[in-house]
Amino acid sequence: MQQNITGLYLNHINYGDTSVIVRLYTKAYGTVSFIVKGIKRKKGGLALLQPFHYIELTSNFKPDRELNFGNKVKLYKPTQTITSDIRKTTVAIFLTEVLAKTLQESAPNEPLYENLEDLIAYFDEEEFSSVFHHLFLVQLIKGLGIMPNLGNNQSIDLFNIETGSFERITQPQNIHFSQEESLAFKTLLGTNFANNTTLQIKNSVKKSLLKKMVKYIAFQMEIPRGSIRSIEVLESVFNR
Repeated sequence: MQQNITGLYLNHINYGDTSVIVRLYTKAYGTVSFIVKGIKRKKGGLALLQPFHYIELTSNFKPDRELNFGNKVKLYKPTQTITSDIRKTTVAIFLTEVLAKTLQESAPNEPLYENLEDLIAYFDEEEFSSVFHHLFLVQLIKGLGIMPNLGNNQSIDLFNIETGSFERITQPQNIHFSQEESLAFKTLLGTNFANNTTLQIKNSVKKSLLKKMVKYIAFQMEIPRGSIRSIEVLESVFNR
């Protein structure tokens, strides 16, 4: 039976000369993949498949199949600023790659889906924030169930990437955030988006912290080291 499926675009690969296999993150089914035939022949077809786009398609969907066929693809929620602001576009590319690497399960997680939906709407509607991607990753960490253990909540505690906890140590190793990064990370963990404009984090710390946050997510989710490559593009845009 045909039904409409809506989901957040994660990525796609070519399937023959005119078709693609597209992965979506859906509220009801988790991460699912569809063969969409002939989309490259349609005017503007591939333009639909962009970071932070919500896609709707029609499918005779069967949850037990690894691949389903999809057709009548359209943009479910057009964005207003994400594709026109190079800063937002670059952040969306980076965060979408992180999502594509972490959201692998074909099982629903409605709270996470709804939270991502709210975050992307906020990102599209509000002025650009240089800490949005940091706060987005914090929300993703919470949604994935890898929330850090805050420990004694002392400002000099250092965050351990492998154990996911803040530790009171004097000789940090390369598995730890630095003192500045640890303090900034702890601040981010206690910040909501309504208050993000008041955050005061040095640019150098924001840059190094983002790399460490990605490293933490990759370690906890068993993502191969160095596979999230768009962080380099992000750095090149924000360092101009």
